[in-house]
Amino acid sequence: MVDKIACKAVIFDFDGTLADSMPFLEKIGVEMMMKYFGVSKEDATQRYRSTTGLPYEHQVKMNFPDHPKCETAITEFEKLKIDRIFDQQLFEDTESTVRELNAMGIDVFVSSSTFQTTIEEYFRRLGIENLFRGILGYRPGFEKGADHFNHIHSEYNLEFSDMLFVGDSLKDYERSQGFCRFIGIVGMFSSEDFKSKGHSGRLVQRLSEITNHVIIG
Repeated sequence: MVDKIACKAVIFDFDGTLADSMPFLEKIGVEMMMKYFGVSKEDATQRYRSTTGLPYEHQVKMNFPDHPKCETAITEFEKLKIDRIFDQQLFEDTESTVRELNAMGIDVFVSSSTFQTTIEEYFRRLGIENLFRGILGYRPGFEKGADHFNHIHSEYNLEFSDMLFVGDSLKDYERSQGFCRFIGIVGMFSSEDFKSKGHSGRLVQRLSEITNHVIIG
């Protein structure tokens, strides 16, 4: 019998957690690094994965600080992403998992590194935006992590101790620290990868497993 995590809100990362979009994003992210910074595919892939979970703007500037082509690479990536983001499918158990959490009385939020208007439009096109109490995207100065958690705390009157963040990247785990509990989804990163970063909490293989771990509280 798994001890349940009592919470009032589950906050989901988007890319690689709710939507099967990471293969697409990694492909164009790696291509931009190879094109503008002259690195090999192997090197670009390692650089991309080491910063996955952050806005691409941050990924590029962390990997290639002060490089004159940073802004050009970021602009082209974002254009390619917007051109194709609406083609990226939710995982098959995403909608049913969110509906089950709603039925349990748990609020559900999205916390994404995708631009705010784009992520809102994504769920609007699917006709399921009403399943989420809040859909939070990226804009400069307002991003996944502290900004989003603080916004949920103040705007929706939820204590950090009542929040649970679910994500698929090591950066997702790092950004939950000091704010709320975290469940990692194993996929791009292994259980050993999460443990190497200090995560001793829960890990799941599929999104639908989340409902087995939580209870309204």
